[in-house]
Order: sequence, then C-alpha cells, then structure tokens
Amino acid sequence: MVVAYLDIETNAKNANEGMVVAIGLLTGDEPEVMFAGSFDEEKRALEWFKRKLEDCEMLVTWYGSGFDIPFLITRALAHNVNLIKLTKIPMLDLCQWSRANLLLSSYSLESVARFLGISGGKGFKEFRGTDILALFKLVERGDYEARKLIVEHCKEDIVVLKLVHEKLKPLVECSR
Repeated sequence: MVVAYLDIETNAKNANEGMVVAIGLLTGDEPEVMFAGSFDEEKRALEWFKRKLEDCEMLVTWYGSGFDIPFLITRALAHNVNLIKLTKIPMLDLCQWSRANLLLSSYSLESVARFLGISGGKGFKEFRGTDILALFKLVERGDYEARKLIVEHCKEDIVVLKLVHEKLKPLVECSR
C-alpha cells in the first residue's frame, strides 16, 4: 500500500485570502517539497501534487481534514486544477485520532511528538507554522534563505509526522 504523508505551508489561514506556499509529500525515505512563491508557481505545485496522488492509496496528515485538504481543494478550484482524487483517497488525520484517543494538554504535532519521545530536526523547535507568513514576506523580497527555511520546515513536519504515525500505528490499527 502506498502511504503518503502530507503537509502544506500557507501564507494565510483562509484559502480565499492566501495561497499554498509549499506542498510536502513523503512516500519513501526522502520528503519532497514543491515550493510556490507566486500564483503561477502555486498552480504548478498543485498540478505536481495531482500527479503525485495517482499512486497514493492512503494519506496521513496532521489536522489535514480541518486544514490541509480544504485549503488544497479551495486553491485547486481557484486554478481550475481537478483534485477530485484527493477527496477519494482514504485519509488518516493523526491530530483528530490523537484528540479522540489520547488525553494530552496540547495536540500540536510538536507536542505529541515530544510526548512520544520523537524529536524533529534543528528547525522543528526554531519556528512554527505560524511563522511562515513572515518568512514568505521575506521570500517575496527575494530572500532565498527564507525560502529554504520554509521548505526545511515542511520537510521536518512530514518526517516527524511519519515517525509519530509509526509509533501510534499499532493503536491506530486497533481502533479502526
């Protein structure tokens, strides 16, 4: 079964006010991130994502049902990119699963990973997804380092997501 771990970075909380800045997927050992610094690049990233979904049999996300998937579908509509496949792939939202099955003080990916003894990369603790907007403003001014930070953050999130999934997998499978 081809399982894909998905994370996106955006420059706004609402898809009609912003865009997808990065789409990250992990299907093997190495995460792939498609960066979008403009409206045209966002369309190319969504088309890349659509192609990547062809072999995907399951998506694992962190709050994907409440954010990533609706944001991607909305932006795909803005670009006339058909992401109907995205609505048909079975999805495991590990944030929702954790909220329903664990009793923790915080359900951020970082908090749950830390609780499970999983540490992210260097950037995992340096900044959060909410910092993406400020970084993206720097990208718009030509700051290549800010772009690299966004891509690295997205990669780290999907690697940590996979590690969290591997740790929780026996419990998740029992509860399905």
